[in-house]
Amino acid sequence: MNQFVISYLNQKFGYEITKDSEMYDKIDTWKSYYKNNAELHKYVDNYGKTRYSYSLGMAKRISEDWASIGFTEKDEISTNKPKNKKFIENFIAKVKLYNEIPIAIETATWSGTCGVIIRLKNIAVVNKKIVPTEKTSYDLIKVNAKNILPLRIEHGKIIDVAFASGIKKDKKKLIYIELHRLTDNGYVINNIYLDAESGKETRYDEVIPEMETGSDVPLFSILKTPIINTIDNNLGLGMSMYGNAIDQLKACDITYNNFVRDFELGGKKIIYNKNLIKYGTRRVKNEDGTYTTEEYPIYPDDISKQQFMEVGDNLSKDELIHEYNPDLRPEQNKTGIQFALDTLSFMASLGTKYYEFSGGSVVTATQYAGDRQDLMKNAKKYRDNINEFISGIIKASLLLGRLVLKEKVTEECDVEVTNRDGLLVSDEEIKEQYRQEYNMGLISKVTYLMKINNWTEDEAKEELARIDEENRIKAVEE
Repeated sequence: MNQFVISYLNQKFGYEITKDSEMYDKIDTWKSYYKNNAELHKYVDNYGKTRYSYSLGMAKRISEDWASIGFTEKDEISTNKPKNKKFIENFIAKVKLYNEIPIAIETATWSGTCGVIIRLKNIAVVNKKIVPTEKTSYDLIKVNAKNILPLRIEHGKIIDVAFASGIKKDKKKLIYIELHRLTDNGYVINNIYLDAESGKETRYDEVIPEMETGSDVPLFSILKTPIINTIDNNLGLGMSMYGNAIDQLKACDITYNNFVRDFELGGKKIIYNKNLIKYGTRRVKNEDGTYTTEEYPIYPDDISKQQFMEVGDNLSKDELIHEYNPDLRPEQNKTGIQFALDTLSFMASLGTKYYEFSGGSVVTATQYAGDRQDLMKNAKKYRDNINEFISGIIKASLLLGRLVLKEKVTEECDVEVTNRDGLLVSDEEIKEQYRQEYNMGLISKVTYLMKINNWTEDEAKEELARIDEENRIKAVEE
């Protein structure tokens, strides 16, 4: 995080954020593996040329897989307030929320934290207040942990937060800070611009410097991974799902690089006496401008050039040609890669045996479905965080809908995300769980119908009223 941002917020708003955190350096490391350009992947050969080793790119794969596990298009988002239902359906469709959520999960997986800021775009400013126009619509801004600075945390939940990013306005480099603070009167949002070179505050007239929402519902939602961040002074940010598995990522890339190099460098070699090859001569210019003549072998084709190796007169007269056929060791290399994948998936909370090296590429192990207890346990923890994250987005949209768009909705509601992909819990298991809760007297008939059918409270009550009416008619007929 930029030190100008930290200094400004500490001085202007009285926060006490320390400057010596290693957290953001760790995020840079996680990102380098996610983008598959870590320092491990670069090396310099004997001639000083920079080269790149072969890599499986497992950090990106892990992030993608956790996104697939965490949310699917089969999952359902609902609310217990009937007047919110249509609004939420329209909001989800307009912002393509079912596409945005997996991206956010993938971002949180590699960086430890993902923030989504819920805004309205194409709005007008009248008397320092925002008003909607015909083109006003929602906008979801996703940011990774590198651009998030938690300022106040209560019971593990981020309350005050600053989102910072570098921008360019009129050819001038600025730092934009969007600060969300919870006060006694609700959240206050400050839009702040700092000069990127001096750190001094500057103005940008097209943006309102401060906005009061009057609600304790934030216009941002934070998703963190479900594992404990062991980094000292982590600022309240989450831990990458492979943050404790860097050594295992290295092992995957080292073993895979060795696997490919065996084939690349393991071609057949024929060591020959120089007298067996036809030679030509050519002039070579020296550094001092003079010329010398050198011999060079004339090969029939490039394959021969790679295959043949000249050793001068060192071979005996009885052995003018010597063949060298190296062992490629494919099975040994595959065993090494598989071991590296097993330890990586375990350290990334996916359990062992999640990945299988097959046909030269990595696939999800088909036999893993019967042995996935570690995955189930960790995935349920992650889904709890994801459900809360989605709830935050929905409530923020309802708040803006009520405040700015003048929709007859309320953010004071319950948002439920029902996972229906069958990976963790099947539909029948979910329904059986609700039936048991109802039979034990833990939930009412209304709640039972709402959960099992994804109904609103009014829909459930209407159904119960119809059932009661039918029972009265049968009683009269009898």
